[in-house]
Amino acid sequence: MRIGVYGAGQMGSVHARTLAAIEGVMVAGVADADEQRAASAAGAVGARSCPDLESLLALGLDALVVAVPNVLHARSTITALERGVHVFCEKPMATALDDARRVLGVVERTGRVYQMGFNRRFAPAYAGMRDLLAGGVTVFSGTIKMNDGDMRTPSWFSDRTISGGFMYDTGIHLFDMARWQLGPLQDVRCLARSSCYPDLDDAVALLTFKSGAIVTFSTCGHATWTVPTERIELYGDHQAIATEGFERLTHTPGLGQPAVTQDFSALPTPERLGYAAEDRAFVEAVTRGQAARITAEDAYRAVELVDACYRSAAAGGAPVRLA
Repeated sequence: MRIGVYGAGQMGSVHARTLAAIEGVMVAGVADADEQRAASAAGAVGARSCPDLESLLALGLDALVVAVPNVLHARSTITALERGVHVFCEKPMATALDDARRVLGVVERTGRVYQMGFNRRFAPAYAGMRDLLAGGVTVFSGTIKMNDGDMRTPSWFSDRTISGGFMYDTGIHLFDMARWQLGPLQDVRCLARSSCYPDLDDAVALLTFKSGAIVTFSTCGHATWTVPTERIELYGDHQAIATEGFERLTHTPGLGQPAVTQDFSALPTPERLGYAAEDRAFVEAVTRGQAARITAEDAYRAVELVDACYRSAAAGGAPVRLA
């Protein structure tokens, strides 16, 4: 299986190394507008260095990893799909809802495998939370937070014309988590402000789920890496489930019962953060001709939720109903 990696930044390099270690996979090329960065990432896995997407696709790829800046995701994905190439795309699917809808349509029309890079679905802490919920824990309420310490790295992060906006780049991960753990949403109400950057770098949202659960979501782009940078707490009938980043999962099963904590901090980073498992899952889906475990529909719904938050914030926190 011949895979190309488009984008040689942090995530592109991670995927190149992870995929190269999978039996039966050859990373044929790595492309980036920065020739030195492309050469470094390609050399690390014995791949060819390419200057752009066209030269990368010309290598005769079976699949492509899209890891360029966010605003390029939709266009790059559509180009590859139209050439019959399967796509693994880093989040977000697109930086506008109309573009996400176009990608969804092309995925459905071409029948190619499309997987969104929501690595947390493969991380043991979050997958363990999902297992506890599937085991019968009913959630009534909860709180989610996801913070970033510095929106200057990479340099385009705080430029909304490139990132799509702070919530498209970071918050979208835990918005997807909320849907994955608790099911479809009914509506969202969001307040947001620009505090330290031109972009809206502070947001607080109230998520109402069709199950009846109500969950608060907060995200900040200037938290100086306050740890854990992400945390989910879900509350049921006198019990609670909480994650501390990717490191720990705690379940308190009832009044007077001891909390049970699973610690994943000693796992290698690619396993703890879900990168290795998500790349293996993508390769398996392509090889077997199956749908990806994280589908284009999942990716679209996450963009839809972020878009709803921005629309609600623009309307002073008015509720925005979701389909």
